[in-house]
Amino acid sequence: MVEYMEGTPKRRDVREGERHRPGGGETRSRGGLEADTARVCERVSIDPRFMMLRRRFAVQTAILVVLFLGGYMTYLLLSAYARDFMGIPIMGPINVALLLGIGQFPLTFLLAWAFHLLSVRTLDPLAEELRVGFEEDVEGRVID
Repeated sequence: MVEYMEGTPKRRDVREGERHRPGGGETRSRGGLEADTARVCERVSIDPRFMMLRRRFAVQTAILVVLFLGGYMTYLLLSAYARDFMGIPIMGPINVALLLGIGQFPLTFLLAWAFHLLSVRTLDPLAEELRVGFEEDVEGRVID
């Protein structure tokens, strides 16, 4: 293993899992921090608010994906099986097929905007509540 590429310290007198702080003394071992993080993650994963957050996210995502795929599949099916309808001229060389094809872009951006609005209203407050609650439980330390 090449040390300079891995970012490992050049000094070998540091015990495994501990770092030196400027001014002497050593920080908490990495294993202890990982254990704290694991305990907090376990507690978060069984919290009913976290389960509700995951459920809301899954439902919201599923609805928006179904809407997007529905619009796209409608365009594809109309292009394949309703050629007469798609060939109706609107203005000069512009026909229904071209308008529906270009309409896929605004549909995508509209659904992304809707996802953002729904997330801000329903998911973000619950996620913030969970984050603040569990940060307080970790003895004043913020665990990433």
